[in-house]
Amino acid sequence: MSAVQLSNPCTPRVISFLLDLARDPIVWLIALIFLVGAMTSQYYLTELNLENLMRNVAVIGLLSLGMTVVLLTGRIDLSVAALMIFSIVVGVVVMTEIAPLLGSRWLVRGNTYAGPIIPVILIALATGAAIGAINGIGVAYFKVASFIMTLVSLTALRGFNYVLTDGHPYYLKAPLYHWIGDSKIGGIPVSFLIFLLVLFVLIGFVNGTVRGGRFYAIGGNEKAALYAGINTRRYVVLAYGISGLCAAIAGIVFTARLKSVDAPLAAGYELTAIAIAVIGGTALSGGIGSPWRTLLGSVAFAAGLNLLAIWGVGTWYQNLAIGIVLIASVGLSKMSRKKSQS
Repeated sequence: MSAVQLSNPCTPRVISFLLDLARDPIVWLIALIFLVGAMTSQYYLTELNLENLMRNVAVIGLLSLGMTVVLLTGRIDLSVAALMIFSIVVGVVVMTEIAPLLGSRWLVRGNTYAGPIIPVILIALATGAAIGAINGIGVAYFKVASFIMTLVSLTALRGFNYVLTDGHPYYLKAPLYHWIGDSKIGGIPVSFLIFLLVLFVLIGFVNGTVRGGRFYAIGGNEKAALYAGINTRRYVVLAYGISGLCAAIAGIVFTARLKSVDAPLAAGYELTAIAIAVIGGTALSGGIGSPWRTLLGSVAFAAGLNLLAIWGVGTWYQNLAIGIVLIASVGLSKMSRKKSQS
């Protein structure tokens, strides 16, 4: 038995993984944040605060996972925050338009949507993937710079959000939505479990398949990838489609927690997603990064903001902290990239 255990090929991999994890600066940063939080506030490590922390990680983590995939190809997606709201708005609006044809009235007094929520979720997912793919087509086939293409999408989607809602929030009344936003399984919020599911799927695809590895090849040297026979344009569209789908899932988790959707929600979350991806080690120039490290970046970022909130630091100063972290992360990313190339 002992000989079999010693010869198990998984054991060295697990040990190597744990050793790498122990040496990872992000892990030490997370540990430091939790230590400072425990020392400065009696509420930081309470069950309620940890649940809120996991729910926050779920939203920004989902956005950041999609952003990571796009950044791996050497592009950027500024439309994710607007898209996460737009996808839900489209789902609700489409279903309220369908209701009269079925002899129903699902939008009741007070702008409350009381119809079936599963079709709304499915429409939102399809909308997110479709808009993401449109962004990818503009970037890959029409050669529009990714910054410009997704900035235009950001502006347009924000405008559509106001037009479709007429400037008023929709309140979402559905047991399944409440379950996604409020329930726990084994003490872990459902929204965080959804995030982990998406994370493991992306890790399996990006880091465990040949097709996923082509994102790295495109971001590392797109010309070489093209000469190697990789259809780079198709994979750029796929990356944006994944980003749009992740944004839609983030929108579902986000609005399920709020029980409503409103046009101005999630403003600035695109910068948060970029910051988290970069904190996790994803290079803005492409070719370097992983969904696993984006998880660590999400936890570090959410834990830090949560600590600032408990200390009573205002929202404006929290936004300032996000800007400083983003600038520092970009600088450190460039420095580490230069060191690896030298």
